Amino acid sequence: MWTNRGSRLTRHSLFLLSLVVGIVSTGCIRMTGPESLRRDVRRSSGVELEKEAGITVTRSGVWLARMGLSFANEPDIPRLRGLRRVEVGVYNLSGYRDGRSAADSGAFDEVFEDWNALVRMNDGDEQVRVLTREDDGKIRQLLVVVAAEDEWVLVRLRGRLDRLIEEAIRFGFDSAERPDLYQRSREERGLEEPSQSPAD
Repeated sequence: MWTNRGSRLTRHSLFLLSLVVGIVSTGCIRMTGPESLRRDVRRSSGVELEKEAGITVTRSGVWLARMGLSFANEPDIPRLRGLRRVEVGVYNLSGYRDGRSAADSGAFDEVFEDWNALVRMNDGDEQVRVLTREDDGKIRQLLVVVAAEDEWVLVRLRGRLDRLIEEAIRFGFDSAERPDLYQRSREERGLEEPSQSPAD
């Protein structure tokens, strides 16, 4: 028996799946991925990445997704405001030119030294990074990297991403039914004044 929360998440998943199918059918998705980033990584660091799979949602595809979301009766889903492009790539790793291992976190971070790190996680042979690039103090690119010993996954978002990131954070806390933690996170990030507890 599904709970209300479970059925709500299931409806969200089905809606998003149908939306993706619709976008693919219009030709607004290319089977490429973040190839320019792969070339930059190879040129700057010697990391050899061979594409296994890739997908790029162009600006028109993102626009269609936003239109679909605007007509949907799903108020909890982030509206993708500010998002311009999405690129996802899965790559086989054949190694570094200097022979270092992908599990070497120091070597790994050299690859993305010109990005700002939001999240760094090392788990055995797997590295995870969430990175950003800014322009005029605004986030314009968000990059998620999941790197194992023999495979990397790169996800890059482009656009005016500050609002989208904030919506995603809120959506995460709301999905966990903890809006109070979202409010606290805004206070800790200096986006709102701390709430005052009522006097006893």
